[in-house]
Amino acid sequence: MPKKLKVAVTGAGLKNSPDGREGWAARAHLPALKKLSDIYELVAVCTTQMETARNAARHFDVPHAFDNVDHMLEALPEIDVVCVSVRPAHHYKVVSAALRAGKHVYCEQPLGISTSEARAMTVLAKEAGVRTVIGHQSHYEPATRHMATLVREGYIGRPLSFNHTYFVGNYIVPRPSHRQWLFDADMGGHPGYRSGHSLDRLHSVLGQDVTSICADMAVQVPERIAVDTGGVIRSNQVDSMNYLMRVGDSIMGTMQTSFAAWYGTGNHFEVYGTEGMLMLGTGATPAWDKQTGEGDPSRGELKLYGARANIREYVANPTPPERLQNQYCEIEIPKEYFHVRGLERGRGTYLVAETWHAFARAINEGRECSPSFRDKLKIHRVWDAAEASLIKRGWVTVDYSGIS
Repeated sequence: MPKKLKVAVTGAGLKNSPDGREGWAARAHLPALKKLSDIYELVAVCTTQMETARNAARHFDVPHAFDNVDHMLEALPEIDVVCVSVRPAHHYKVVSAALRAGKHVYCEQPLGISTSEARAMTVLAKEAGVRTVIGHQSHYEPATRHMATLVREGYIGRPLSFNHTYFVGNYIVPRPSHRQWLFDADMGGHPGYRSGHSLDRLHSVLGQDVTSICADMAVQVPERIAVDTGGVIRSNQVDSMNYLMRVGDSIMGTMQTSFAAWYGTGNHFEVYGTEGMLMLGTGATPAWDKQTGEGDPSRGELKLYGARANIREYVANPTPPERLQNQYCEIEIPKEYFHVRGLERGRGTYLVAETWHAFARAINEGRECSPSFRDKLKIHRVWDAAEASLIKRGWVTVDYSGIS
């Protein structure tokens, strides 16, 4: 049996938030790693303030707390993996320090605030000979993975078209004042970086890259109330993204990502082919007991639906096309996609745990883990094309040159 991998989590501060949501590391990574104690040993947490680091270490029973990444890496050379869950503007510094120390890295998205940073980190990881994974936790959502398998196996025949929407209220609902950084364009880099999870799902399910894009993006909600101060949180960060895309040689589709949607429906992804269709949809959102430090709130588990065409039947018994609408049913997800026990499946914490599980296997088997830094660099190139399209007000070809 492989030895436990020793993990350090950066950006793991624990502080009381009026809406009950801690920072991502505290509400997702730390609970997930604790549930995977048979394959990971959580040895350290690191924030920019020793007080918050010590609070997190006490709450999650972690032996070491640090307020400096370099000091942590020097003090604990036995660390195998560094989790980078700091603000995007600091990804490059923290990831680079971990890679130069020869550590495997799990980095939240985006991979830095520019394509040049993403490329530099990708090259550095390759030179270091370590494994990487990006925090697109929905990549390991069981329904999404089974959908990708069915597409590969020809369930829908040749893919023709798709539609992906993601409607959530993160940028319109009142927020705590310490979330101000989320609304600063300089902190995210690419204006469309909030579409990263959706683009990763598109690539993974269709198994092909976006080849060209026509994009529109905007800040539709420039301010919202700060729930703890009564003041105003202003924003210059894009909250609404609309893409027309071609994937591979012939697949056509649309993607709309909105963070300004009250009571949003979450993820919805439908793919149509020559022989059928597949669709992902978010189920009902369960009740949530607002307690800090207890993990990510549930957002509802994704369900998979589908239908295959029986051409012979339709030829023998011709049916008006209108009668075929909505003639799909739920598809059961095989048990092989579920690895983590003891966490509610509709929570981001569960999906992060599934990603950590896959990362451990890749490290122990000496192979790349998807989505890797290389995979994320491709998404940064899509964002480059989206920005160029916004300026051009037209279609732009995605440039993947230099990505092996």
